[in-house]
Amino acid sequence: MRHVCTSLLLCGIAFVWVPAADAQDVIVRRVTDHVITCSMTNLGTHTNVTVIETQKGLVVVETEMTPGIMKAIKEAAEKELGRNDWAYVINTHNHLHHAGGNGAFPDTPIIGTERMSMDGLKYMLSTDEGRRGYCERLGINSAIKLLRRNLAQARLTAQQKETLRRRLRLCYAIQKEIMTGFEVRNPTITFRDRYELDLGDVHLRLTDWGPGIHHSALFVHVVQDNLLVGMGMGGGRWIPGLGDHKLSLEDIRRAISIYDRLRDEDFPIDVMIGIHNPAWNRSRQGFHQSSLYFQTLLDDLTQAQQDGLSLEQAKAEFSLNKQYAHFCSYFTVPEPERRERQHQGTIDTIWELLRKEGSSNPQEQNK
Repeated sequence: MRHVCTSLLLCGIAFVWVPAADAQDVIVRRVTDHVITCSMTNLGTHTNVTVIETQKGLVVVETEMTPGIMKAIKEAAEKELGRNDWAYVINTHNHLHHAGGNGAFPDTPIIGTERMSMDGLKYMLSTDEGRRGYCERLGINSAIKLLRRNLAQARLTAQQKETLRRRLRLCYAIQKEIMTGFEVRNPTITFRDRYELDLGDVHLRLTDWGPGIHHSALFVHVVQDNLLVGMGMGGGRWIPGLGDHKLSLEDIRRAISIYDRLRDEDFPIDVMIGIHNPAWNRSRQGFHQSSLYFQTLLDDLTQAQQDGLSLEQAKAEFSLNKQYAHFCSYFTVPEPERRERQHQGTIDTIWELLRKEGSSNPQEQNK
């Protein structure tokens, strides 16, 4: 929930600069013969809504923040492609700016992982108090006050006034949509690990990163186009971390195996679409570095426990500024202090999981 609130606050600040939301504000980009991306970059946080054309219908990955915003994107996609036969919605994870617009597809099956649920948002929007709180978290109310104050300034050109009025109209529209309440849809098709869709001329393979990794998100492989879309794509330089979900060493090892498969040159990838990065990516360096980071940490902490080191000794020995400094040349965000705290938290988690695994292993107890 902490990550969700942070995202909401960031999005709320950006709303001050948002023009009116309709199809003309949507940026449509052709990626491959089967794939386009749609984005409303004027929302502040760039979210790629990916649309895949197939013989059996259109498939959309991500649905933005509210049904109203998503309807504008949906309209732009239909106009670009000349069709409206939506077959599936795919949610990579349950953050609101990725699945809050599910209600724009009231009759379309929604695919997500078994752990994904929009019940938190549904509960929040079920009461007036919750809806008001949602507006506050998005920054809508403060944006309206600021825009009205700016409009009252004397020295504004006619164009500046119209721009502010468009921004204000959008804020009022979003506020009304939230306070009225909108449909929140959970996935109707869920899976664990992997799921495949045969759509005639296009085959999609969905893979779950697993608990604790990448917000427990999934990514989509468009087989015919050698294309990947979803969380973890796009060449981000964030140091990999473990999420808030309960996880096991097996989950971490599984994630490492996925990283290794994605960085294998025998696995054809021509383009990757990150869910936030506006630039498409072709480099697999991020997969290699993330796999190496987790595997090295597992190996080092396993050896540290075998050598009888304490947790504090291990954290000092394997700090980012000491033994792991070489990773900082690639993982450049967040800022150094926060990056070190996240690294130390990952050590805490893995150390405890290794300790539990060792205590439950009779062979380790005999040693």
